[in-house]
Amino acid sequence: MIAIIAILAAILFPVFAQAKAAAKHTTNLNNVKELALAGIMYAGDADDYFSCNFNHDSLNDYGEPQGLWQPYIKNRQIVYDVNRTRTGCDQYIDPTGRCVGFAPNFGVFDYNGGTGMFETSTDNFPITTTFGGTQMGRMWKGRSMTSFDAPAEMVMMVTTADTPMFTDSYYFQDGDGHLKTPRNDGRWVRAFVDGHAKTVFYGAYNLMGTYIQMPKSLTDANMLCRSLDAVETVPTGAGSPFTGMKCGDINAYIVANRTPW
Repeated sequence: MIAIIAILAAILFPVFAQAKAAAKHTTNLNNVKELALAGIMYAGDADDYFSCNFNHDSLNDYGEPQGLWQPYIKNRQIVYDVNRTRTGCDQYIDPTGRCVGFAPNFGVFDYNGGTGMFETSTDNFPITTTFGGTQMGRMWKGRSMTSFDAPAEMVMMVTTADTPMFTDSYYFQDGDGHLKTPRNDGRWVRAFVDGHAKTVFYGAYNLMGTYIQMPKSLTDANMLCRSLDAVETVPTGAGSPFTGMKCGDINAYIVANRTPW
């Protein structure tokens, strides 16, 4: 009898574990979709513009989508990846300081490049903001939601490993450490400008001695580009090896030259 129980346990435990992992993944997929729908509603009340993003220690949550979209979000828990338990981040959403699990699409490699949902150029970067006479840091200006040629192929929100400012840029996905396999076994979720969501596979790579996380496939990487011809316009001094290159060319170069971490 004991032998039979042991055999059944060996068979069933992995099945239960797989079912639990699948349920968590479904939750993440639903969460990122709900976030995208909140972003669409926000834009509907803001002349069709995606929300801005503020970067300052006192505004980490309040000045980013997870805070700005709260009037459109009924459940605060949807901003979290169920498998990201790291704390030490802003306490506006969660008093424990749990780190947010999803981020807006800032574009490829560097979040200053302007190849994603936000404008960034030498003309408007950095936009400094003040509140009560105190300078509150930099602001990324959201793009018009009607400016994308293919909304169903333009990523709005995606899983993030960045902190304390939450981005999806390859260069900054080391907030949870230099993992050989990205969180969730590399099964990251993303939501698009048209509101649908899907799963993509991410990998951890070495690029010119730098740790990055990015989509495994070039096709999935290119969906982070507002246009394949969008030129990365990182301001002088911000530092990016791809300044002046087209978004599609940046992805093609990285995919051709990266190696597994």
